[in-house]
Amino acid sequence: MLLEIRNLSVEFRGIRGTVQALKGICLSIAEGEILGIVGESGSGKSVTALSILGLLGKNAAVTGGEVLYKGRNLLALDKKAWTSIRGKEIGMVFQEPMTALHPTMKVGRQLAEVIRRHRGVSRKEARRLAVASLEEVHIRDPQSVAEKYPFELSGGMRQRVVIALAMSSPPSLLIADEPTTALDVTTQHEILKLMKELSEKRGTAILFITHDLGVVAELCRRVAVMYAGEVVETGPTAEVLRSPVHPYTQALLHALPDLADPHEPLKAIPGEAPDPRARPAGCIFAPRCQMRITRCQREKPSLEPVSQNRHTACWLAR
Repeated sequence: MLLEIRNLSVEFRGIRGTVQALKGICLSIAEGEILGIVGESGSGKSVTALSILGLLGKNAAVTGGEVLYKGRNLLALDKKAWTSIRGKEIGMVFQEPMTALHPTMKVGRQLAEVIRRHRGVSRKEARRLAVASLEEVHIRDPQSVAEKYPFELSGGMRQRVVIALAMSSPPSLLIADEPTTALDVTTQHEILKLMKELSEKRGTAILFITHDLGVVAELCRRVAVMYAGEVVETGPTAEVLRSPVHPYTQALLHALPDLADPHEPLKAIPGEAPDPRARPAGCIFAPRCQMRITRCQREKPSLEPVSQNRHTACWLAR
């Protein structure tokens, strides 16, 4: 297994108390696999990504668990050890490309500097590889684009540049945090197609974070559904979308126009996510679940197998 997260828990300290952002997260991704993480805003998707990369803020604390990359616990690394992994073996694509690119540095120079740092090649070779990276992400006239500043490019073009930066090492694992949210539908489809193509060509595993189950259906082989800092269901994407087991996954599908039954009205999920400072004693979704039983409110279910490839945290599923 390339990456394995075991019982990861993360807290944030604030003026109003301690916030439990992640609780007992368990995830894994194999080499070359594309795993989607989906859930509402505030479900802990981005915190999971930052935990993997060792980029949590000073007010955050990992209170339990391990993040194993090629058998090595990333949570135990010091700053020096991280320099050989972050950006080189594990790449990152953020939601807004303008925040990931230096606004006053030409695209080609940014790429060349990253390539030199990770590959240790000459300036001339780094420049050649930078242009080749732009060409690989299907940018027309890469020589010309290399001489432009980020603000001179469209949103879709900037995101292609960010992907080229992230893949320039090339990494074994790419973490993509909502990389298509700010793009129009046509450009979004092109970016998803590009990422899938690069994954197949390079053998790079992708951890794709999104709130859009439609995107997961198009790109990911497996999916993990998160709610309020916990993983509530995992399994092959086609199976999870066709026959969801957890009531939260079912509710998500009923609320999405693209994936819901066209003969039935859309159903909003009642209530709201729990306050992370006062999590319920039982199932995290129980206060909003219309199928809950007494046990759901008293006992917390763990993520357990319901079939060979499916896992869910739900008493009703058992």
